[in-house]
Amino acid sequence: MDILSIIAGIFDLYYSKRIAKDERNLLLKERVTSEMFDTAVRLLLNRKEIEITQDVILTGFLLNYFSMSNENPMRSLLLEDFHNSHEDIVSLFQTLWNESIENIPVLLKALEKVPSYLQDRNFRYPYIRNLVYAIGAQPQPESLLALEKLASETEDEVIKDLSLRQVEKRKLLGRWESDGQGNLDSNKT
Repeated sequence: MDILSIIAGIFDLYYSKRIAKDERNLLLKERVTSEMFDTAVRLLLNRKEIEITQDVILTGFLLNYFSMSNENPMRSLLLEDFHNSHEDIVSLFQTLWNESIENIPVLLKALEKVPSYLQDRNFRYPYIRNLVYAIGAQPQPESLLALEKLASETEDEVIKDLSLRQVEKRKLLGRWESDGQGNLDSNKT
């Protein structure tokens, strides 16, 4: 049985109420290693299924399995429109994967390719705000330059305002850093 089937099977038991949340988490810990999780993340682009993508990403959060080896596959997954996990992925780029200037063009591209399920104004701008924050969390000065360029080139006043406020904030306070676990260092903003 492949890793995607293992994860899907555990979540199917949970969604059908045959096991409780604690049992689901225990089964995930028992049956899914961090190496297996890395394989699952890499397989998501081949499978292109909304449910398994959601289950794999939730597994990563539940087991704290996200690592640097998942960064590149998640760059690609962020730009796909077949799933509904974009906001979760953006949060990972803001809190965990914020050490690479290679993330900046991907995050900018995600601004251009807002997925269909997030097109409604009530969902679009919170998602865009998080993308702008994720860009600001990337290494400086490249992130600031990208945000300034975005602000000068966009015709969308909300994006312009978000970008300029993020530039101001980052210039004033500096860039916050993570502790390597995706948690904010309490000594920084």
